[in-house]
Amino acid sequence: MKKQRPSWKRTRRFVWLCVVVGLLWVSILQYRMANVPDNASAAGEVGIILGSSLKNNVATPSLQERLDGGIKLFKDGKIKHIIVSGGLDRTEFQLTEAEGMRNYLLEHGIADNVIMMEQEATSTYENLLFSQRFMLQQKWNSAVLITHRYHMLRAMEMAEFLNYRQVEAYPVDSKAVNNSWNLIRETLAHVKWKLDKLRMALGS
Repeated sequence: MKKQRPSWKRTRRFVWLCVVVGLLWVSILQYRMANVPDNASAAGEVGIILGSSLKNNVATPSLQERLDGGIKLFKDGKIKHIIVSGGLDRTEFQLTEAEGMRNYLLEHGIADNVIMMEQEATSTYENLLFSQRFMLQQKWNSAVLITHRYHMLRAMEMAEFLNYRQVEAYPVDSKAVNNSWNLIRETLAHVKWKLDKLRMALGS
């Protein structure tokens, strides 16, 4: 007796179910990304400012927003040290992201001995992995992550995956970038992170 092929009706229902579940998951994810809570009490031994691209070898207005968050925490006495994390974004650039970030901090009154540059990272995961190595070298146990609100959920998940001992979030909002576009881009990056995390957990 021949097996009956699944009806197109059943297949279509399954496809629609997958679409609905997928859209629901994306909606929940984007809501969580957009609503990472403020944390005015965030404090730690070091603030880790996650990098992004420079423009003409200087921090873009968007990156300046992250740096201003770190400056505020330092001047308020909430952090004692700052790690600026980011490698060479493009081969034609003259400065790493970390160097451009350091220059901005120096121009805004942060002493050179407060700043540590992590200049190898080319992704958010590497930002956190390589910054963690600096923390271990310096015997720092607590950190505050400083990045945009839409980016913070993924960054904190990565810090948890890397077993940061004590980490707090200090999300900053952006007036310099299109938040709707960044939420879409960050959603795709978050999906990639979930797949990467699964692959690393399986040891492949």
